[in-house]
Parts: sequence; structure tokens; C-alpha cells
Amino acid sequence: MNNSFWQESIKIENLTIPRFMAAPLDGVTDSPLRQLIRHFSPTELLMTEMRHVACVSNEKDGRTLKYDPVEQPLAFQFSANKLDFIDQAVEKVIAAGFIMINLNCGCPAPCVTKSGSGSALMADIPRFIQIINQFTKAINGRVPFTVKIRAGYKQKNALEFAKVAQDHGASSIMIHPRTQPEGFTSRLDFDLARQVKEALSVPVVFSGNINSFAHAKRVHELTGVDGFMIGRALWGAPWKMREITDAAQDKVFTVDTSLALDYALKHLDLNLQCFGPRGFIPFKKQLPQYIRSVHDASTWRGRLLQTQSADDMRAMLQELVQPTQRQTSGISI
Repeated sequence: MNNSFWQESIKIENLTIPRFMAAPLDGVTDSPLRQLIRHFSPTELLMTEMRHVACVSNEKDGRTLKYDPVEQPLAFQFSANKLDFIDQAVEKVIAAGFIMINLNCGCPAPCVTKSGSGSALMADIPRFIQIINQFTKAINGRVPFTVKIRAGYKQKNALEFAKVAQDHGASSIMIHPRTQPEGFTSRLDFDLARQVKEALSVPVVFSGNINSFAHAKRVHELTGVDGFMIGRALWGAPWKMREITDAAQDKVFTVDTSLALDYALKHLDLNLQCFGPRGFIPFKKQLPQYIRSVHDASTWRGRLLQTQSADDMRAMLQELVQPTQRQTSGISI
């Protein structure tokens, strides 16, 4: 394979983006994390957390549509289980300046699938056709429309489903080749992803366990896909995509403990700005990754997760920063 492949871009309708992009993760890839990712990856596509069309259509404060301009290029990810609210939600998202709309047909969470949303849509192709037709009609070519899928719901039907999505207006398919019961830890079906890639004319993006360039390179060898989504690897590590894209250019990007703690403090402050005084609570899920290289990390993790205020959390992180500023050793995240 020509090494220039990794520096080339993907064309999705009128949008040109790098081959690596951030995957949406509910409660993780929120605005604070996306802003920090931009410190390291200025041009890669980012995605919002998944939101149901009814949530976007009915909310009065527009909270789900708020983002910092630095987060662009930014795509909005919807879930839907019926035609209601699609038109209104699409209008709001386009008016807010998002450059792509993505329909999630891959989320395995029971709280999502029990309503017929997420990966459950893959088990009901006639209803999916109605929904995708409504989306493409509402969007009317103003922004690219893409679909994220799994290998299937209970049974694998990604090949059939992806063809239907393409035939009804999807301009790219993102595939996580596991079924809903297989969650995030079972074996990825690379052969199925390859079949989807070979059958479609639109770009196919692979999602699932991409945490290094070596893994992305192996996935490409096995599947021939056009692009790669980085998801859980970004959890508490906003530099992760930069590490991977640098490796694709034969460069080495490393993060030492001091920088990781510096970004933990930045992340805490952004959470407070975005979510108010209680913003330190959702930040707790990001903390373990930020501090994993400090001495006696498990003890510090326990203490930080027990903090009851943002001030206590900040003071504890600053206490950690002091000794690391005198250290010269670092880690590669």
C-alpha cells in the first residue's frame, strides 16, 4: 500500500475530511473534550454525542446544539425510531452550523434499543427506509447525510442494511462490525466490514478498537476501508488522535505525566464552564485515564473520585502537578 494513503482525505459529497475522525460517545465526547481534542487535532472531523430527534426538536434552550466554534468541523449525530420530529430537528441542526448529519443505527445500549432506536433499527429495514427517506427529504442536500451501523442487531445483516442506506441517500457508512449483544469487547468481524466496503460506492469508515496506527493499518489491510473512527481511546486522552495521525507520518508523539495533569485541569475548568458548578461530577469518568501514569495512581484515583467539590478536585490535581514538574521521565499514551 502506498504510504500516501494515510495523508490523503476522504470525500463525502462536498466535504473533504482526513481519514481519521472522532467517534461519538455519550457522556464522553462532549464539548469540553472536543475543545481539548482541537488543541492536538485541528482539522479532523468531530461528532457530537447522540441525541434523539425529539430531544432536539422539543428543547427550549438549545442546549444540545451549543458548541464552541473551535470544534468545527463538527457533525451532529441523531437517533430516531419514527418519523415524528425529524424535520424540526434537522432544521435546528443545520441552522446551528453543523457540517454533517449522522443517523445512529449502531448503539447497543438497551435503554436506546428498547424504543427501536440505535442498532434495533437494523432489525426493521422497512421502518429504517421510512426514517432515512424522511431525513434525506428534510436535509435536501444541504449537508452530507451519513449512517453509523453495527454488524447487525441480533443477526448480522450489515451488508444488506448498508446497501439499503446507500440506495436511499447515505453518502457514507460508518461500521462497527459487532452485533448488539456483542457489545464492545467481542471479536470484530473484519470480513464483514470488507464485504461492506467492496459492495458500496460511498466511503466506508471503520469503528471499533482503533487505539493505535498499527491497529488502523492492520484494519485497512483486512478490510480496505476508507477511514477510521477513534472512540473510547479518546476517553481522558484528547491527544490520542494526534498520536495516531503523527504515527501515520512516521512521527512520534508522546505525552508525559505533567502534560496529562495539565490537561486534566484544563478539562475540569471547561466542564465547569459548560455544565456549571456540578460539572466536576461528569468529569470523574475522564479522570482515571489522565492520572494513570502518576505514582500510586490507584490511591489517587480513589481519592479524586470521592471528592465532593470542584475546589477539592482542583486542589488534589494541583498537588499531583507539583512533583511531576520535577520529573523528566514521561510516557507514551
